[in-house]
Amino acid sequence: MAAPVSANAKVALITGAGSGLGRESAIHLAKEGAKIIASDLNEKTAQETAATINEKHGKAAISIKHDVNKEYDWNNTLEQVKKEFGNINILINNAGISIGGDIETTEFSDWKKLYQVNVDSIFWGCKLAIPYMKQSGGGSIINISSTVGLMGNPLTLGYGSGKAAVCSMSKSIALHCARHKYNIRCNSIHPTFVKTPLLDRFTSAVGGNEEKAYETLANLIPLGEILEPKDVTYGIIYLASDESRMITGSELVIDGGLTSGYMPPI
Repeated sequence: MAAPVSANAKVALITGAGSGLGRESAIHLAKEGAKIIASDLNEKTAQETAATINEKHGKAAISIKHDVNKEYDWNNTLEQVKKEFGNINILINNAGISIGGDIETTEFSDWKKLYQVNVDSIFWGCKLAIPYMKQSGGGSIINISSTVGLMGNPLTLGYGSGKAAVCSMSKSIALHCARHKYNIRCNSIHPTFVKTPLLDRFTSAVGGNEEKAYETLANLIPLGEILEPKDVTYGIIYLASDESRMITGSELVIDGGLTSGYMPPI
């Protein structure tokens, strides 16, 4: 029987770890044996994530207040990681926001905000973490993108184009690291609708009826369900582990068949 996929003894920095997919990723990685740095702009929720992990796994996690848009915050966070754990093996760029809008309704201020949080932060994270990961002997960078980074959606102009940028950036970073033999892999994950706070705006659009919102979104997915966070975190665990050692510059699409093509109505 093959050994289970594991992140045992690895050190993982997860941005946006105070809630949603970031929190679930942190908890799942800790369960697999990783040491966790839960970073978030919201210090309280990051602390709650770390406390949840430490309650079950001893002193396996710390929390850091972290503004992913600021270079000096990244430098401070990475130095703290080095001080606490000595190295970093896994970087999960998960922090992000969602603002809807088409080409006529999207304000340029929202466009800039989406790119600042969803794209610029990943640039800074990868650029500044790579030297630390090189010192650790390599590792895995996992950038959270979206299915809207692979297909068009008229109502998510800024969000979708930003997620497409994350996909392209991840490929370039992967090839750069491979070219220089850093032993650092970089991949993007592209989930469809996940039961996290990012779906709140869809719930609001149907009068706050969460069940109706989830059912409406599920009808768009060939497999008929929206994702649970664990559906994505299993993919993260795989890409973080040594079992995926030959996977870099790839998109892991977790979407119930949404991007595969047209589903006939009958």
